[in-house]
Amino acid sequence: MKAVRILLVLLVTFSLPSITPAFAAEKTIDQYYIDDVDYGHGAYEQLERFLYADIIDGYEETGVYEEDGEEYEYTSILLKPENNITRAQFTKILVNAMHLTSGDIKKTFPDVNSSDWYYDYVQIASSRGIITGKVDGTFKPNDKITRAQMAVMIYRAFNETVDFSTSEKTFKDVTPKNFAYEAIVKIAGVGIVNGYGDEFKPSNFAKRSHAVLMIDRALHLESGTAEDELAVIQTVNRNVTEELSLQSEQPNREALEALYRETTVGYYLAYSLDNLRTIDDPDYSSGSITMEQVGEHSSSIVSVNKRFAKVKVDNLKVHVSMSEPDMDMSFEMTMDLSGTAYLKKTADGTWKIYNIVYDEENFEDMLTEAIANN
Repeated sequence: MKAVRILLVLLVTFSLPSITPAFAAEKTIDQYYIDDVDYGHGAYEQLERFLYADIIDGYEETGVYEEDGEEYEYTSILLKPENNITRAQFTKILVNAMHLTSGDIKKTFPDVNSSDWYYDYVQIASSRGIITGKVDGTFKPNDKITRAQMAVMIYRAFNETVDFSTSEKTFKDVTPKNFAYEAIVKIAGVGIVNGYGDEFKPSNFAKRSHAVLMIDRALHLESGTAEDELAVIQTVNRNVTEELSLQSEQPNREALEALYRETTVGYYLAYSLDNLRTIDDPDYSSGSITMEQVGEHSSSIVSVNKRFAKVKVDNLKVHVSMSEPDMDMSFEMTMDLSGTAYLKKTADGTWKIYNIVYDEENFEDMLTEAIANN
């Protein structure tokens, strides 16, 4: 029924912030649904974070399925976590994750042309000394990257923002003569890599999931500041209060879109913009919805580092009144929209929300009440 549909939209959109990197165009909500990684995967959380925060893009694959004699096209988003990753692909992820821009070093490679998709990423990484190329002066962008090569790039990229001086971890298959020895023992010492028991297997080709795991661990070792903590709380609270104030029987669509673009990014921006279409739906406008926050919510820092943050929002209770004149239906309920907001710092230094996870027990209770009321 329409009332239930609208309420479900409310539960995931009109509450906490409902939920661009260099070289990336704005994506649609369909481009954030992962089809080939389940919750049991060891890197699921990190892969989802990188996709939702626009650090990586999935591979789009289209197909056709049949239902009731009709054919329908569909698009699957695949992350291919077990695939090997090339040197160019790893460079792109690293540059995107750290919002890197060109440095002072000017270096070119004969096998990297300005027309190649990875040209800008390679130029940025090389200008910062993260990549130096092969002995013959080439970069070999399409070669599969080894675990040792990946360790060196991560060590160089994070050497100024992560403290590698506290500890080291050695492996029996990585001797001081190995070109990557220092990088491997240093990043292993702070937990960016774990190895395989007492072996690192430096010559093994890395998987896409390995790349994401290692970069994500490094990102979470960078320290945040008091200014970051303040900005994060301000972003979440602004979204909570302004979104509720912009919701009425005639929601201010333009102001809502502006709010979403200023306070959300990635998955949550696409999701919020997608749900704004509900406002334009004739079925939606035939009824009325009013919302009013009950009491005051609280926002507290769970964690903040240089580029990512997590904020817990508690006691966010909203009284919702809904009426459906064409169906002679109306009801009221108070929703507890407490949950956790996940934020990233964008390239311009602004903190924005890329995902919201509601407290599971509250969400289940709201669904039960919504169904009971209809």
